[in-house]
Amino acid sequence: MSKVSICEVGTRDGFQIEAEFIPTEYKIEVVNRLSETGVPEIEVTSFVHPKAIPQLRDAEEVMSKIVRRPGTVYSALVPNDKGAKRAIDAGVDRLHTVLSASNSHNLANVNMTVAESLEKLQAVAQVAHEANIPMHGGISTALGCPFEGEVPLSQVESIVARLVDMGFEAVGIADTTGMANPAQVKRTFEYLIPKFPNIDFSLHTHNTRAMAIPNILAAMDCGVMDFDASVGGLGGCPYAPGATGNVCSEDLVHCLHEMGHETGIDLDALIGTSKRVEEIVGYTLPGQVMKAGKSERRYQVPHHVADRLAAM
Repeated sequence: MSKVSICEVGTRDGFQIEAEFIPTEYKIEVVNRLSETGVPEIEVTSFVHPKAIPQLRDAEEVMSKIVRRPGTVYSALVPNDKGAKRAIDAGVDRLHTVLSASNSHNLANVNMTVAESLEKLQAVAQVAHEANIPMHGGISTALGCPFEGEVPLSQVESIVARLVDMGFEAVGIADTTGMANPAQVKRTFEYLIPKFPNIDFSLHTHNTRAMAIPNILAAMDCGVMDFDASVGGLGGCPYAPGATGNVCSEDLVHCLHEMGHETGIDLDALIGTSKRVEEIVGYTLPGQVMKAGKSERRYQVPHHVADRLAAM
């Protein structure tokens, strides 16, 4: 039985695109609930300028008031060295960064070319090194760009190489718009892992075309055991047309547990958290297990069937 590690990104990737501001106390509540499920890492928030993402303008307050569970890593996304310093001052355990593999998406997302973003990340790396904080670099649109289509693997490889040179210990390959398929995911990791054997690769999937879990299983076949997921299936990308939420955390955990993999997560508590998040956002979330229940759920046999069975 293998151990799979899940990074919960709902309170960052999910809450950041909500139309209405999620009150700070609710964000803290959700992080604490997620901690209690035993999830190994939570990407709590993002230290971006409030004008860029007003939904996460309370990043410092959230980080200062959450209850930290021993064994859980509390990370945050940072866009630049200023954000990195804010995050470190707030006590994050790990810095997450992101840039796109395609110039068009990167320009739409952060108004910089890929080369310009890499220069910015050099400053983030310097801040992290001085504070002795580990770094995780995410590469959006690595498995397909909504503007350019397929992104050459050589292009993704060159970005990974730059991140490695900066001292990043982990790299996330992101299917930002749900364009990927399992065969493509397998080709990608079979190409990258031998070239960077000392890097911990992860996969960030969106369920835009209902391919997220199949893509995760394909990555596992290549030895990847670290995945991002979002409670209830929250999330999306404002600069990726048609993108829907991340793979649903409880759906993924249910699948993994049914297959005999270990996550360390209390699925019942996670389902309860998802239902609470649905109350907070005020609309139906796309997660399936929270609606159908676990596959071990049983229903009462209809009376007429019970009578027939009893007579057999």
